[in-house]
Amino acid sequence: MFPEVKTIPMFEGLTMTSAGTVSGQVDTYGFDAAVIEIQAGTGAAASTAITTLALYENDTALTAATSGTIIYAFNGAAATSTSAGFVLPALSSNTQNSYQFSVDLRGRKRYIAVQFAPTLQTVGVSGTAILMRPENSQDIATVATGSDGPRLIVRG
Repeated sequence: MFPEVKTIPMFEGLTMTSAGTVSGQVDTYGFDAAVIEIQAGTGAAASTAITTLALYENDTALTAATSGTIIYAFNGAAATSTSAGFVLPALSSNTQNSYQFSVDLRGRKRYIAVQFAPTLQTVGVSGTAILMRPENSQDIATVATGSDGPRLIVRG
């Protein structure tokens, strides 16, 4: 049996400009778990630092990622602390980069946002949310007509 999942683009593939920031959000209503993935191209060998990689939450749609409450377990910094749950990774200069957050949505606010900012890089990046353990799997089985999900689901 395949698990019931819904894949939602948080922000489409784009090329960031040097020292830019990108963010996106997902409405998690009706789901108990999510995997948030950030995919980024290779960084220049001279500068591979990441300045921001964090998740935020809010009860209503966020006007900007930082307008929500930061989720400290999913906030990167130079060192772990009471306000940062992990050490920021570097962009690889020779392989594609993939960063993943596995989030238990039970007890979380409805909207989850991600924010990503590499230092002094022009890099291709995209973000995806995979929502799992739905309350009502019939919602997933239908073909989505909006821009916030897949237009075709095939199981086999």
